[in-house]
Amino acid sequence: MATRTVIRAPEELCIYSNLTRTETLNFLNKIDSKLLILQELIIVDLSSVKLATAAASLLLFAVINRAQLLLEDTNIVRFRLPNKTVNSEGHRYIVKTGLSRALQSGTISKLEELKNDEQYFQSSAEPNIHLFSTIEMLQSKANLNDEQLLLLSSGISEAMLNVSHHAYEHTDFASHVKTIGKRWWQCAWFDHLTDSTVFIIYDLGVGIFKSFTNFQKPTSPIYELEVMRTAFTLGKTRFGTPERGKGSEDIKAPIHSMYAKRERLLVYSGRAEYTFTSDSEVAQTDYNPEFIPGTLVQWELSPIREKSDD
Repeated sequence: MATRTVIRAPEELCIYSNLTRTETLNFLNKIDSKLLILQELIIVDLSSVKLATAAASLLLFAVINRAQLLLEDTNIVRFRLPNKTVNSEGHRYIVKTGLSRALQSGTISKLEELKNDEQYFQSSAEPNIHLFSTIEMLQSKANLNDEQLLLLSSGISEAMLNVSHHAYEHTDFASHVKTIGKRWWQCAWFDHLTDSTVFIIYDLGVGIFKSFTNFQKPTSPIYELEVMRTAFTLGKTRFGTPERGKGSEDIKAPIHSMYAKRERLLVYSGRAEYTFTSDSEVAQTDYNPEFIPGTLVQWELSPIREKSDD
């Protein structure tokens, strides 16, 4: 029997915090290197995880699922999961959310089952098809009005199309696209406690900076942040044509609307972080020392509810 390398997860999987981002990304990079570069058999030990936030969980799903699909081998990775009795917090984050099931969905047919069962974690390379099932799943639980639903669906649609149009447009990704398509990974749910809808989409493509600058390398942190801000400015587009460049407005539209009372857009790409909330007229950009491959976009929306006549 072949020996497997054990990769132990940190107790907190989180990229939102400066305190946990480095350790989380190092863990993910180690998995990616072992699977895709060294092509070693591994065991990912999640048994001691106490916290796994949504974005970090999605990155873990993406890194592992990409390797499973590209190598066409679900046996390359096995998992040690948190025991419900010994580690109830970890069990809640890893097992109850459906993350453990997603991590073991290493074939197209199993990914299709995630969609059919309306799991939080899903993956697709077909924006025109997957948008409708995603919106239908969210709407069945969130019960948004027509205007709210239109804003959210327009943002999600644009994010999915961005993956299809931009994320993998480089020769480095030719065999990737041929094998598994222009794929993204997503996490979506409605939180009854906070009455909020959350949607996160992540691709492992070239990232916003390279896509927007025609594959240049950042010369400084300031330049990388400037490109991130420009990418989310009305009328700005990597194609340089005036009829394009409206997509970023669709992504931002749910944030400053009359249809939601609390909204937040969060984007990670490369070392740039972009935050746009309903509390501010101006987006905030921050530079992180850690590199996040591809692009992650996250919305959190709490809709204004119409008062009942009762």
